[in-house]
Amino acid sequence: MKRALGLLLTLAVACSADEFFEKKIRPVLVEQCYACHSAQSKTPMGGLRLDSMGALLKGGDTGPAVKPGDKNSLLLRAISYRDLNLKMPPGGKLSDERIADFTRWVEAGAPGPTQVAAPAAASSAGLDLERARSFWAFQPLPPPDPKRTIDSFLRAKLKENGLDLAPAADRGVWIRRVSFSLIGLPPSPREVNDFVNDQAPDAYRKVVERLLASPHYGERWTRHWLDLVRFSETNGHEFDNDKLDAWRYRDYVIRALNQDVPYDQFVREHIAGDLMPNPRLTPDGAALESPLGTSVYWFGEVLNSATDSVKSRADQVDNQLDVVSKAFLGLTVACARCHDHKFDPIPTLDYYSMAGYLHSTALRYAVIDSPARAREIAAAHAGIAAHNESIRKLLASSLPVRSDAAPTIREGDELFAEFDSYDGWDLTGEAFRPGPRREVPPNQPLKGYTGESIASSFGAGTDRLVGSVTSKKFIMPKLWVHVRLAGTKTGLALRERAPLRVTVVADDHPSQHFFPDGSPGFTWKSIRMTKEIGRTCYIEIVDRDRGGHIVVDKIVFSDSKEPPADPPIPENAPIRLEDINPTLVSDLQARRAAIEAQFPHSAWGMIAGDEDPHDVSVHIRGSHKNLGVPAPRRPLQILTKTVPKCEGSGRLGLAQWMTTDAAPLVARVMVNRIWRHHFGRGLVPTTDNFGKTGERPSHPELLDWLAARFVESGWSVKAMHRLMLNTEAYRQSSRVEATASQIDPQNHLLHHMPVHRLEGEAIRDALLNISGSLNRDMYGRGVRPHIGKYQDGRGKPASGPLDGDNRRSIYIQVRRNFLTPMFLAFDYPLPVSTIGARTSSTVPSQALMMMNNEFAAEMAKRWAGKVAAEEADPVQRVEMLYRAAYARLPEDWERREAIAFAEKRSWQDLAHVLINSAEFIYVP
Repeated sequence: MKRALGLLLTLAVACSADEFFEKKIRPVLVEQCYACHSAQSKTPMGGLRLDSMGALLKGGDTGPAVKPGDKNSLLLRAISYRDLNLKMPPGGKLSDERIADFTRWVEAGAPGPTQVAAPAAASSAGLDLERARSFWAFQPLPPPDPKRTIDSFLRAKLKENGLDLAPAADRGVWIRRVSFSLIGLPPSPREVNDFVNDQAPDAYRKVVERLLASPHYGERWTRHWLDLVRFSETNGHEFDNDKLDAWRYRDYVIRALNQDVPYDQFVREHIAGDLMPNPRLTPDGAALESPLGTSVYWFGEVLNSATDSVKSRADQVDNQLDVVSKAFLGLTVACARCHDHKFDPIPTLDYYSMAGYLHSTALRYAVIDSPARAREIAAAHAGIAAHNESIRKLLASSLPVRSDAAPTIREGDELFAEFDSYDGWDLTGEAFRPGPRREVPPNQPLKGYTGESIASSFGAGTDRLVGSVTSKKFIMPKLWVHVRLAGTKTGLALRERAPLRVTVVADDHPSQHFFPDGSPGFTWKSIRMTKEIGRTCYIEIVDRDRGGHIVVDKIVFSDSKEPPADPPIPENAPIRLEDINPTLVSDLQARRAAIEAQFPHSAWGMIAGDEDPHDVSVHIRGSHKNLGVPAPRRPLQILTKTVPKCEGSGRLGLAQWMTTDAAPLVARVMVNRIWRHHFGRGLVPTTDNFGKTGERPSHPELLDWLAARFVESGWSVKAMHRLMLNTEAYRQSSRVEATASQIDPQNHLLHHMPVHRLEGEAIRDALLNISGSLNRDMYGRGVRPHIGKYQDGRGKPASGPLDGDNRRSIYIQVRRNFLTPMFLAFDYPLPVSTIGARTSSTVPSQALMMMNNEFAAEMAKRWAGKVAAEEADPVQRVEMLYRAAYARLPEDWERREAIAFAEKRSWQDLAHVLINSAEFIYVP
């Protein structure tokens, strides 16, 4: 029983049981089994049908196919090929991943709908949209009644049931509650004391305003948001490679929340921030802010060398669509991948209409300099170019010309911005030369290279200029790829993270990398493609190194492993550095260095970009090998009044639709998320599912009133916080009256404040805070997680410091294969899909973590040392400890026992005991 409950909990982490069945089980049954074991066959083989749960349980000639909870079920034995006489499907064994899915499903009790059959094709025919729009979640928002308040809605419902709000909580309890809620840190003893003694009528409001103004507010609420977008800084799977610049998205969200960027704009930036005509800028004006929202598409897991690249891309889009639809719309659109949604008015045609937007979008690691910063860089580059020109004139007039030096690329030969698909191809092995066109901002053209060490002193351009260029997609024509390049040596061990590289990307996954080795002049680098020819590819050239350079002269595809011969050395090759007068060289280098020292920095981002805009066809039963009718790109029909114009990928129109036609639902979903984090339970408990399989709102009128007020406020998230926190409902105590517990045992009517257990990140931050160790620096690259001696696996990174450089948990890297154990013990969600409500378990491993974790022990040691250094009197020490940990003074018996314990053991042990109490990790 415990095993089954655990598996059900595991399924719930990623999706509901029905959703797991729809996404993981049904498609395999349809594709692999129905031809022989369903109503499609006049005489099902072995008397077995698999197109209904009843048939699965009944089984065929050899007995039940599935026994819920039994890992020896006939179905599992068949698909795992454990029985020599029973191997299904007969065409070949399923993948280990699919077998694992079926095993989890059966052991969890085989949950699923009564009917398992899927329609033969996907269509919206027969869907009554007008009737479907009568569902509560799709209704327009009524204008908010200005006379109503949150308390009036709650009290009205309570009164109907003979209940009322609980009495107000102690002030020390309230300030601890609101501090953790808004900034994720405990209040200082001084803040508690000031509030407790403030008898002004606006005392509560002033605390809320102070916390909303704190920069730590953005850090706290960004962590909630990162749960929704399955934020991760690595790809997972085998090697757990880095997602470059993922941390910039985290900083983008922190800044947006602290600045109270209107939520409708925030939504649009996530959908199409790279396409917005007037993008926001970072506070220093140096970089574009809005494009960073589109990083949301790329946080999913990435398979290494997928065997079916088309399916891999379809799976990637499915994950992107799942996250976007749940996070913003609270709808399980991804359930319509294989068939019309079984419960909500979302036909498969709509799924592929939405998927077309994402199939027309590609990942770009790009420079995101603002126009002003781009002009600064251009001006600095021009200054260096003028300096280089004076050098060239000086050299031409005073030095002989060498004919044995390495070939050069002149300033006018700077690299391209995009390839022309097939232009310049010669499949006999001749070079493919890129065209002269350049990429438009925000990317900068790559710098040139003049060969040997002369490049850093006299080369065209400057090593301070960085950028990236990406080709259009093409079909890989040959097995061998030869790249003639030059540049500064790079760290090969970094692979795709190398700052100077040429990458052949096959089917949206990095396939092969070429790196300059620092040798004089151009050299050929050759690689045999490990996958079959005919794959969809593109070429990406990246220069992220302000102290190095890379240039590509030719890219050749050939059947031969030998690269083409080098071109003849030109007669006017440049002078080598060692041939120039040392005094003159020193002076020129110093002048150039002075100019380059002022060269502005560029910022990079992991963003989206339009690529090959096109509609996709319906994948019948979810199979990319069985295509149906084309699905024109457009939003969900159930929420669409007018179809937006589809230019390019169409994402800009989709973004506008999100905050116009879909605005009522978007607003409902967001205010419900805010409510859930403040009150412990959403007005709609299923925060990611507002469809028919989700729970109905406990207070529908209140939800609509809040959503309408949200829109009316200009989509201000901080205004929602003020509205909710300055209420009697939020001030009430967590004490439960016996009568209330009988009438409303689940507290759906909110007759008391629920007790809330802190997340692992908040517990860690509180430990840093009370120990006096918290480093409050904000933003920047994350700190590697501490890797214990018992943690092992593929892609294991170098360990970070035990204390994480004392930085807040939001800045600890999220590495898919090496998540922080303390966080996992306290129900940290796996970065798989949208998680709007974390589970809150109470298990022995949590107490063991607080008792035995090295970090917790170190914080207790620091805390005890800090208190001992500040106060000699034992009574005062105990009071300092209690105030810091619990925002209250100890009772007399606690004071006596604490002093006796500390004197018998140690103050460090007492500190460790206090952080191991329930009161430390729970907020009433």
